[in-house]
Amino acid sequence: MPLPPPAARRHVHTRRVQVEGFLREDGLWDIEATLIDDKPYAYDDFERGRRQPGEPVHRMSIRLTVDDQLVVRDAAASMEDVPYPTCQDVPPRIEALIGMKLGGGWRNAVRERIAKRQACTHLMELIGPAITTLFQSMSAKSFEDASGSRKAPTQKPYFIDGCWSWRSDGPALKKFFPQFVDGAE
Repeated sequence: MPLPPPAARRHVHTRRVQVEGFLREDGLWDIEATLIDDKPYAYDDFERGRRQPGEPVHRMSIRLTVDDQLVVRDAAASMEDVPYPTCQDVPPRIEALIGMKLGGGWRNAVRERIAKRQACTHLMELIGPAITTLFQSMSAKSFEDASGSRKAPTQKPYFIDGCWSWRSDGPALKKFFPQFVDGAE
C-alpha cells in the first residue's frame, strides 16, 4: 500500500542506506552497511567549497563480523566522503565493538564504549540496520539445510513476538510454526 499523496513540497535531501549480509566460508557473518547523503541542488560546503547536485555530503560504511553466538569478532569503518577532515578520526574507534555480544542493552553498551563526542552520528546510525540485517541473514542458516531447502526449526525462532505478524497467537505462527503457538505442546 503506497503512502497517501504528499502536500506540495521541494526535494532538499536524500539519504540512501544499503545493508548486505554475507555468510563467510569460515562460518562467520559479515554485515556491511553504507550510508550516502546527497542534495539535489548545488550548495556551498564549509570545507569542500561548491558541491554539485548528487555529490555526496556523506559516504561511509561499516562492516561487522559476528559469530553464531552473536559476538562481534571484527569491526571496521570507512569514510569516503565527509564534510570535515576530523571525521576521518572516527573509523578506527569502531574497533571498540570487537568482543561485544549482541543482546539486551546492546545500544547502551555501544554508547559506553564509543561516546557521542568520540563518534560519528551517521556511522553509529548504521549499526541498527546492520544488526537487523544480521538477524535476517542468520535466519537463512536457521531454516535451510545445506541444499537450501526449508527445514523445520527445533527451537523457538528468535523473531516470535517480535512483531505483529509473528505474534505467538497469530495466524502466521499457526500456519508455519504451529509447534510454537502459545499453549502448543
